[in-house]
This record gives sequence, C-alpha cells and structure tokens, in this order.
Amino acid sequence: MNKKYIYTVGYTLFQKGNTIDVYHLFDILKEYGVNFLIDVRSVPFSKQYPQCNADNMQIAGNELGIPYMNMPEIGAKASSQQEVFSKASDIFFEQEVFPIAKSYRPEKTELLGSDEIVDFRKFRHDEHFISGLKRIENAYDKNFTLCLMCSEKKPMDCHRYFLVSKALEQRYGDWLEVRHIVENPGGGIYFISNSDLDKQLENFVCERKGIKNLLNPMFKDDVLAHYFGETDKEKLYDFCDRYWNLIHGWKRFNYNNNENYD
Repeated sequence: MNKKYIYTVGYTLFQKGNTIDVYHLFDILKEYGVNFLIDVRSVPFSKQYPQCNADNMQIAGNELGIPYMNMPEIGAKASSQQEVFSKASDIFFEQEVFPIAKSYRPEKTELLGSDEIVDFRKFRHDEHFISGLKRIENAYDKNFTLCLMCSEKKPMDCHRYFLVSKALEQRYGDWLEVRHIVENPGGGIYFISNSDLDKQLENFVCERKGIKNLLNPMFKDDVLAHYFGETDKEKLYDFCDRYWNLIHGWKRFNYNNNENYD
C-alpha cells in the first residue's frame, strides 16, 4: 500500500526578526502538497506573534489557499478533570532526578516526584484526544493532506512529535507516515521522520544523564532494569519516553484560558 503523508511544523521556523513570515510558511506547505493546516495548540493565541493567532491564521489561510482550523483536543494541555495524570515518580523511576529545575519545565515551576503531571501514555488513550485522531482519519478519507502546526521550531521540543505523531503512527502507521518540517544546517527546509526524532531523543537523554550509551553493559542492568520492554532497545525507548514526559508534561492545574501557552 502506498502511504499517505501528514506533516508537522512549528511556526517559529519561519521567524524573521520580531515577526513570522506567514507567506513563507504557506509556500512550504504548498510545496509538500498540504491542503489543510491544523493548529494543535491548546489555546491558539500568541502574545509574541499575534499574526499566528487563530483569527489571523484563518484570514491568511483563506487568502493563500490553504484552509486553517484549530483542533484543541490534540493539544498538550489537559483539564484537571481528565484521567490523564500520574505522579512524576510513577512516570520516571530514577528518583535522583528530582526536583526537576523550573527552567526545564513548561509552566516554569520546580517539579517534585510527588507532583502530578500529564502522563502522555494515558493521554494517547483519552477519549477526547482519540476523537481528534479520528477527525484526522476522516480528513484523509476525504483525500486531504494535513499539516499539524504548533509554535516550537524543533519538533523534539513539541507535543506534536511526542504526543500526537507517535499516536498517529501507532494507530494508522500501516497507511500514514508523519513527516516533520525542519531547517537543515544550511538554512534550507526539509523533513525528518519519527524514527529520526526517536534517535535524537535517545542522544539527548543519554547526554543529559551523562551516559554515552545506555545499552552499554556497564549501565544497562542498573539503569534500565525497571523499564518496560522485551529487549534492551525497547527498555531504552521506554526510559527515554518517560524522561521526555518529565520535562514536557504539564502539572495538574486549572489553566487560565487567556494565558499564552504555546
């Protein structure tokens, strides 16, 4: 079966000085055959880049020939009523990492092991989140090619990779492939796969933990013993998954809808 493609992009990839070059963004989408832009920010507004607010993006989409809509059900934030939270220490088992410095956290507050944060493994099975995935499936049944947009330039720093694209490939990977639009070292635009990002995440976590290779026999028995998987490689994947969750999972708060989240 020939696979279909779904793209992701962060609008800050197109930052020019103090603004976003929305025209360049839409030109790139057209080059890749995208015919619908889906905003996956939980709250589609930006104080820093108001041209990327939902109303302005809708106007730009109408003008430039690629319709735009916001799909908050696949955003990174969760209401306190959703059953998608876990204690941080139940997500990542290495207790010496706590507390996580506030500079690493999305809400800019220190994280203790006893704090509850969004557990992305639970989130991917949340009924509201799955309803968003089904809307994407329906769009492809109608022969749309989508691009999922958030704010972060690097997809590894964004839930569009860790939460959404992983869920899409787990659910629809037999016919749908995710391609993340990024900048190459020479300044051009190209795309990378989820597998490419998985490797980047592994390198990031190993570097952060001060370990060159977690599969090295000197480390794997101690570090990976409590993590899930049939093989050492699968356990390493689980370890990295959970560590990323610590850095990016929002605490269980009641969010102010006017806050600039993304």
